[in-house]
Amino acid sequence: MKKIYALLAALGLTVGAAQAQYYSVPYVGANTNPGGLNADTEYPVGGGLDVSWASIQAGAAGTPAWSTTNPIPFTFLFNGSPVTDFKVSTSGILTFTTSATTIPAYGAVTLPNAGIPDKSVCITGIRGTGTNDNIVIKTFGTSPNQQLWVMFSSYSTATANVYTYWSIVLEEGTNNIYIVDQRHNATVTVSAGVQIDATTATKATATNTISSQAGVDPTSADNTYYQFIQGTQAANAVKLKTIAADQYIVVPGTSTVTGSIQNVGASAITSADIKYEVGGTTYTQTLSGLNVASGASYNFTHNTPINVANPVMYPVKVWVDLANDPDHTDDTLSTFVSGLTFLPTKRVLIEEATGTWCGWCPRGAVYTEQIDTVHLDQAIVVAVHNADPMTNAIYDAGIGTLIGGYPSGCVDRKSNDVDPTNFETTFSQRINDVSPADVGVSAFFNSSTRQVDVTVSATFAADLSGDYRLNCILVEDDVTGTGTTYNQTNYYSSASQNIALTGAGHNWQTEPASVPAASMHYNFVGRDILGGFDGEVGSIPATISANSTYNYSFSTTIPTTWDASQMRVIGVLHNATTGNILNVFRGSYGITTSVQQIEADNFSMSLYPNPAMSSSQLEINLKRSGNYTVDMFDILGQNVMSRNFNGAAGKNNITLNVSDLHSGMYLVRVNVGGSVLTSRLMVK
Repeated sequence: MKKIYALLAALGLTVGAAQAQYYSVPYVGANTNPGGLNADTEYPVGGGLDVSWASIQAGAAGTPAWSTTNPIPFTFLFNGSPVTDFKVSTSGILTFTTSATTIPAYGAVTLPNAGIPDKSVCITGIRGTGTNDNIVIKTFGTSPNQQLWVMFSSYSTATANVYTYWSIVLEEGTNNIYIVDQRHNATVTVSAGVQIDATTATKATATNTISSQAGVDPTSADNTYYQFIQGTQAANAVKLKTIAADQYIVVPGTSTVTGSIQNVGASAITSADIKYEVGGTTYTQTLSGLNVASGASYNFTHNTPINVANPVMYPVKVWVDLANDPDHTDDTLSTFVSGLTFLPTKRVLIEEATGTWCGWCPRGAVYTEQIDTVHLDQAIVVAVHNADPMTNAIYDAGIGTLIGGYPSGCVDRKSNDVDPTNFETTFSQRINDVSPADVGVSAFFNSSTRQVDVTVSATFAADLSGDYRLNCILVEDDVTGTGTTYNQTNYYSSASQNIALTGAGHNWQTEPASVPAASMHYNFVGRDILGGFDGEVGSIPATISANSTYNYSFSTTIPTTWDASQMRVIGVLHNATTGNILNVFRGSYGITTSVQQIEADNFSMSLYPNPAMSSSQLEINLKRSGNYTVDMFDILGQNVMSRNFNGAAGKNNITLNVSDLHSGMYLVRVNVGGSVLTSRLMVK
């Protein structure tokens, strides 16, 4: 080996010269970050960015400036040669030539460019001239699989009132370089790539310029990135970019596999095989007559659907097979499909981030009231307040990680940072999602102690496994208060922006710039969230059986300043792995939730879930111990069940087995010492 190095030296060549090139692969619409290591949100320093990021150059730099020189925390090769340190300019240049003194000017340039130092990674066209502009760094992962992120946070462009977020990423082991398009409030055009020297560069695209793809979402859910790889690009190479299938199917039924492939090779793809495996059988579709250019993507729909015959989980492995592809590490993705025994009733949770200080938030009040009125109990609304007297700290902190400003909201936490004007459109998308379970709630309020006991239930239509969780939200309508902190700031006022907006009990254009507290009635106020923002850990077992009901109880004491008669309980089912809300249920006013909770002189009763598939829980709260009877009648008045009990004071829970009953409406009647209450029960 020493002789080889000596020979290279004698020929005047540097070690690694054979790798003196890069090629670029764009991942437009990746909707994730490269490698999945960085899950942090994209916010300004001091305005939501995780404190673990370190600032190496703060704004405002009216003229371009270099940061301090910083070490690379792992071994890294640039163009085949080791580099150990870097510095960054406020004009979007990361250079390994730390001795450079000339600072590249603001503005986009064509690469290669003599004004940029050798051995640099470039995002030209951005500028750190604002007071919030920062260059920050953070290392993710553990050795030998780390990434160093260098983020241009809250940067600007030559266009006024534009913010833009980009990152340059160095990856340990692979020596890959990434340029990540993260967040923008307007379309931004930059020139980006890797420059070896004044005559050699690899551009992100053939045209040199790239337009931002990411929007205002502060998560990686809308991110695009460009990968720069050392070496020679293979002629034939493909990546399985995405897959999808209808995950919940009422049996018997079918689910169709769709997805996209990306050509990461130098030659066009003319044919490839799409394969999936389920239940030990492989199904192949040959895609022919293609012309997928290098870097381009192709969407496919597999011509053989998955046969979903039983209410169980079907693991599905999907892969793409391309002749002469030398790398199979990116060919395969997996998902699952579950068969359902019944179709649960889907409802959608809309969480609106708002605050009395927020001048644009009257828009949120108008559109949440509108969607609640139009869609009744299909759209379940919660107003999550920030920095005002109605704020719940846990709820506020949780929603803050999913939005980019106020007002905005989350729809089933699957569509995040949604403007209230788009709630209706997004709701229309989410209401068509299929949930694996019905959700129900039951609550008992002690007016003397002001303690409320809540039971949330989920009746699953499929065998499942994973991290599913329950929690509940307490909301209050018609909330009023005194003092200026209850005044609603109003930018729609003729005294302010003078923009037409009517709804939620106000013509906001004719209201003052600060609507007095006496005129404000706040609805859907998220008072408390029991079980945490992401749901109670362990509230549902890891292994779930179809037609089984899982219950979890919560308890809290509500302040005397809250009006229990204006409150409701919302039960929530989470998929903790994805962070999505799968289903919700909202009870009636007065913290009397479930389909019906009613009270006689000496007892109360509630019934959940309702509708029921295999069983329903009858909860009877006795003020004193004693005997009682439970009868169930069908719609014709025939008694289908009769049972006698000796109950203790307090809660008495009875499981009503309805698995043998025909679908339809039934009446459940409870008699305690001559006092009788009746509730309707729907059996599916």
